[in-house]
Amino acid sequence: MNEPGFERLTARKGAVTTQTSMAIERLRAEIISGRFKPNEKLRVKSLTQSYGFSSSAVREALSRLVTDGLVEAVEQRGFRTTPATREQLIDITETRVTIESVALQRSIERGDLAWESRIVGAFHRLSGSPRYPADIPVSARGALWVAHDDFHAALISACHSEWLLSFCKLMYQHAERYRFLWQTAAVEENRQRNVLQEHEALMRATLERDSVKACSLLREHFWRTTTLILETASGLLDHGVDSPKVPATDAYKATQVESSAVSASRTSSTMDV
Repeated sequence: MNEPGFERLTARKGAVTTQTSMAIERLRAEIISGRFKPNEKLRVKSLTQSYGFSSSAVREALSRLVTDGLVEAVEQRGFRTTPATREQLIDITETRVTIESVALQRSIERGDLAWESRIVGAFHRLSGSPRYPADIPVSARGALWVAHDDFHAALISACHSEWLLSFCKLMYQHAERYRFLWQTAAVEENRQRNVLQEHEALMRATLERDSVKACSLLREHFWRTTTLILETASGLLDHGVDSPKVPATDAYKATQVESSAVSASRTSSTMDV
C-alpha cells in the first residue's frame, strides 16, 4: 500500500486522469519509497490485480518508467526495478549537484518577492514536520516527504527553465530512492544529523542572494547524505563493474574544503573593509 502524499510528491506537472498516468505515478512512488526493492521483478499480472488497472495501462506505465531509469526491461523476462549501486549513487549526486547548482544560481539572480515567500513558507512547513521518519507512523510519512520536496523545489523555482526543473525533479527522485533505502538501515546515524539546520542555512544564504555560499551549502548537503549512505548502508547497494570517477568521501571532503575557503574569503573581505 502506498503512503499518503507520496504520489503527489512524484507526480509530473498536470492532471493525472488516465489509467496509464495513474499507474505511472503509483509505480514511481512505490519504487522510490522502497515498496519495490532494487532488482525486484515487476509482474504485470500482479500489478494489474493490485492496482485495478488494465494490463495494457500497467505495461505502458512500466515502459515509460524505463525511460526515467527506474525500471529495466529484461528481454523475454518482463520488467524489474533498476539496481541500486554505489557507482550509480555517486553519479546521481555529481549530476544533481551540477544541474541543481545552476538552477539555484539562476533563481537567486531572477527570483522575486513571490519566490522568496515560497521558500520561507516551504521551510516553515518543513520545520513544523517531525524531524525523523522513524518517529512517525508509516501512514503519516507522506506529509514529511512532501514538505521536504516542496522546500527543495521552492529554492530553484525561479530559474525560469522548464528543462532545468524537469531534470532536477528526475534527479531528486533518484536521490530520494537511495535516501529511503538508507533511512531503513541507519536510524541512529540519521538522528545524529541536524538536517533542519542544514536546510535553514541553505535558505538564509539563498534569501541573502549569496549564490556562492548557497551553492556551496547545497553541494555539501547533497554529498553529506551520499557519504552517509555509502558508509552506513553499503550492504543494501550492489557493486557495479565501473569504478566511480571520484570517491564519495573525497568529493564530500572537497565540498568541506571549498566551504571553508568561502568562509575564510568572506572573513578576509570583512576585515579589509
